[in-house]
Amino acid sequence: MSERILVTGGAGFIGSHVVDALMARGQIPIVIDDFSSGSAANLPLGVETIVANVADPHIVDTIVRLKPDGMIHAAAQASVPRSMAEPQRDREINLLGTEHVIAAASRVKECRVVFVSTGGGIYGDTDGPATEQSVPRPKSYYSAHKYAAERYLEYSGLSYAIARLANVYGPRQRSDLEGGVVSIFAERLTQGQEVTIYGSGEQLRDFVHVSDVVRALLIMLDTRLDGLWNVGTGRQVSVNELLESMATVLDRPLHVRHVPSRPGDVFRSCLNVSRIENDLGWIPHVPLEVGVASLLQPKIKEIYTFAVPNAPWTATVPVRGQHAE
Repeated sequence: MSERILVTGGAGFIGSHVVDALMARGQIPIVIDDFSSGSAANLPLGVETIVANVADPHIVDTIVRLKPDGMIHAAAQASVPRSMAEPQRDREINLLGTEHVIAAASRVKECRVVFVSTGGGIYGDTDGPATEQSVPRPKSYYSAHKYAAERYLEYSGLSYAIARLANVYGPRQRSDLEGGVVSIFAERLTQGQEVTIYGSGEQLRDFVHVSDVVRALLIMLDTRLDGLWNVGTGRQVSVNELLESMATVLDRPLHVRHVPSRPGDVFRSCLNVSRIENDLGWIPHVPLEVGVASLLQPKIKEIYTFAVPNAPWTATVPVRGQHAE
């Protein structure tokens, strides 16, 4: 029989891509999502879906009844500003919700848990690419609760993997949430709207494509190694550079408004990915220029197709001005 893999937050940005990849591998995904930020439109027809919040203690018995062979825990309250405004709600979802997932997994035989965490948030501001040994310096309740949830999983005695993600971008990312700067810029630029930048725009970020992230999560699900791994590119790009490159691809003028930085924002974030390369053989495959261009102009004539091994995605390098027939 095919493995049954539970995906919490499976209707969301990252979770729904995980669902697609599991189905492509012949596994059976089961989704738990409260649809507070996810969408049913992200899910293939026929996927078993339970509408529930991981913060609800009844979720423990629900998961136990499902008897999954493994779990990818991607459900989260992912807004840093909202975590600062509502720390108790953030704690309930990101920490207590993870406790519930752990409690359920401990009652299911041989159930491996892969936890989707945050690298940039937990490490805080860094002088260079942060390694897994870098001292955690969370600047927000969101990051602090994610860090605490990691420790709960580490101490649980379960078979586990923790993925500390850089700034993830790609298809299905919502532009009405604070974390999706690429999708926000794309929407504003394509509609000729003013772009708001918090702070100077010289903040440095490590942008990793969602297909690379999903590939890393599935490798972590498959391996028997327990541990914590960064998932990023090791490349720092400023917010200003990102915006200017996107405007160039679209050949659109820039209308920018700068506003003060928000509480909890990290200025410099980049992840060293040597450990996951050495331990699990994973490296990022989609360059930022390719991933962003394919989002902005998906109908432009392809001059290069990059197939991600063992996953149902392609990324393209477009030539600006050469349109498909």
